[in-house]
Amino acid sequence: MSDFTYELARLQIEKLDREIKVIIVHPNYYSRNQILSYFFDQMSCFYLRIDDYTEDLDPLIKQAHELVDEQTRQGAADSVLIVDQCDLVEGSVFTDFLNDLVHYFSGRIVLFSRKTFAYLHSDHPLRSVSQIVPRDESVMLHDYATRDSRTALLEVRALGSGHVLLNGIPVDEWDGELPRNLFFYLIDKGIATRNQIFETFWPNLNTREATNVFHVTKRKISEVLKLDLTYYSSGFYRISPEIELSYDVSLFAGMLQGSVVAPPEEAGRLLERAIWLYRGGFLTSIDARQNLWVEKRRQELMQSYGDALIAFGKLQEENNEIESALGCYVRASATNRQREDLAGSIMTLYMKLNMHDDALKTYQALESEILNSLGISPAQWLQDLAADIREREIIEKKREQNRLKNV
Repeated sequence: MSDFTYELARLQIEKLDREIKVIIVHPNYYSRNQILSYFFDQMSCFYLRIDDYTEDLDPLIKQAHELVDEQTRQGAADSVLIVDQCDLVEGSVFTDFLNDLVHYFSGRIVLFSRKTFAYLHSDHPLRSVSQIVPRDESVMLHDYATRDSRTALLEVRALGSGHVLLNGIPVDEWDGELPRNLFFYLIDKGIATRNQIFETFWPNLNTREATNVFHVTKRKISEVLKLDLTYYSSGFYRISPEIELSYDVSLFAGMLQGSVVAPPEEAGRLLERAIWLYRGGFLTSIDARQNLWVEKRRQELMQSYGDALIAFGKLQEENNEIESALGCYVRASATNRQREDLAGSIMTLYMKLNMHDDALKTYQALESEILNSLGISPAQWLQDLAADIREREIIEKKREQNRLKNV
């Protein structure tokens, strides 16, 4: 499956206005090496890598000026300067460093960082000449350089280990597991009664005790975020209207729902983005044995992910993109190892690619799985398909043997 975010980044770079001096590769963009290769392939580039954390401005400026001067002597004054691992520089120091570099260097500057830059959240002059790529809010690639900073942007990624950004800044310190777990629960529910919360987290406490623990924990969340996550109205706790919430699970689910009724081309676009958002199982950093609500959601979302892969694979197969479709089906099989229809689709595509051995290995894996878990054999149609593939494999081997004899 191709990475649509790379094409998005490439097109946005090519359409940048001339006054944009600083290109910031989005810290949540996963195809870093692809976009780095793009710059070196398409433009005259030189590269500055920051290897150690620093709060000292002067050595940085000296190093950058020497590199720029050397490239200027070589006739590359209008090249692109790539600065890598910018997050290793203290925030205000980096702002001063970049401000100096923008005035000293005539070409464009490309920044790679695992964090957003503080100046993007202020009215600093650098903000007006900076642009983040790629940008697409539907997959949580937010444009911090142009958004209204008066509203709190809360980005929550629960597909994977669990990651939170507030106005582009990571939230890592939660003062214990309970505030973090309750935070993700409230985000995932969106709207919840007090009884639902108590039954989930403190089923063995009486109402008074649970109320005390809940309010202490909720206050800790507010202290971590420096704002109130929820408000109470008509018997429900809801996400505060002062927060602009961007939640990967909601986006993922919305795209899957939309793909069901969309025409094929639009459905494919939605499914591709939904699959991209699924970076791993739901909140893998939380012990599901002690948080049953996590286990339930994890299973639901993994099933939805498998369904998305199958749906996208079928669209690819209809477009005769056999290898891409096969990749989707194989990935989907990891979410449900007992699906006979999926195993049959994988075997059929392997057969079309003359990969008979892989097709038979798929059948054998399914056969072993359902025998061990259910004590039964695969459906007869699947057994017949496996037998047909074995016959084809024998015929192919005989043809190859005869070909070698005649050489």
